[in-house]
Amino acid sequence: MTPPQNTDATSRFETLFEQLSDPVVEFRQDDDGEPIIVAANAAFRDVFAPAESVVGRPLNELIVPADRRDEAATFDQRTADGKSNRAVIERVTSEGRRKFLYRGVPAGDGRGFAIYSDVTEKLRQERHLDVLQRVLRHNLRNDVNVITGEVERALEHAESEETRAALRSIEETANGLTQLCTEAQTIRKVLSEPTPLDSTDLASILDTVSTDCLRRFTQATISVDCPDTLSVQADSRLQIVVDGLVDNAVRHNTASMPKVMLRAGVVDDDTVELAVADNGPGIPETEQQVITAEEQISPLSHGSGLGLWLVKWLTERYGGSLAIDTSPEADLTTDTSLDTGAATDTAAAGDGSMDIGTVVRVRLPQA
Repeated sequence: MTPPQNTDATSRFETLFEQLSDPVVEFRQDDDGEPIIVAANAAFRDVFAPAESVVGRPLNELIVPADRRDEAATFDQRTADGKSNRAVIERVTSEGRRKFLYRGVPAGDGRGFAIYSDVTEKLRQERHLDVLQRVLRHNLRNDVNVITGEVERALEHAESEETRAALRSIEETANGLTQLCTEAQTIRKVLSEPTPLDSTDLASILDTVSTDCLRRFTQATISVDCPDTLSVQADSRLQIVVDGLVDNAVRHNTASMPKVMLRAGVVDDDTVELAVADNGPGIPETEQQVITAEEQISPLSHGSGLGLWLVKWLTERYGGSLAIDTSPEADLTTDTSLDTGAATDTAAAGDGSMDIGTVVRVRLPQA
């Protein structure tokens, strides 16, 4: 006796299949392994064969360019072996060759589904942006080198303090442009990589970053208060997050002796907080609001650099959050008592060691 068909489920699947905006085709493989079209949704027909019937036709014959047949044969063999496929491919459409993100899903008994998402424009835009960024970065660095070289020569012959102050301001601005280029390059590289989360030793990262930054900023004081063993769910790029916070705290600090305090501990059963405080002038409120998404980016509200943006984006990839506090009451305490598991030293809040300008709090899942 034939079991009753689940007509409701079948109907819902057919509706989904037909309404998907990406081209989708169902196929079966013949004795030679050639995929033969069993069904195609409206998007597939519109993109690949708007005026033709496609059912019963060999899929590869219809859409695979002659110079990509070997590639298609490899995909077909994987389908026959019960393996899925995923790749960026080039296929022939009614409007010429286009690039697609292809996903092939085996369904058993020589059947399968192929889904095609057109990424032609996306890839073209990425190429354009890559060329634009490379040209801008190269030209900007060369121009900045010229500016700083001329400033150094001018400083040697400057007679008044007013002139020297103006030249130093130009030099500082030029160095800021170089820093911006470096940050943009780092962001592009870091955010293009996958984010596999794993147990990451926060304590060792804090020690490494504090040592590196003290070499970079010899006039600064950096203190760390963290348990010897404290791990979070992140990856090796967490060091970029911490380095960005400390670098930002010192680089934009106008105090005669910049001070930075790092304090980390468990705030609840599954969350670790890293608080980074400094004695600088504080991050402008408009920049805080842009970075924390309380205000839209505009010509008047856009932030002064990219360092905190990278910190924010990486933190969010880890499933964490970022908060900025520049209120007069800002300190290293939290709503929940921060358990560092160690006696606090000069990194503790309220010990009178410094007047806090900004506290940036990064919360991450505990490993």
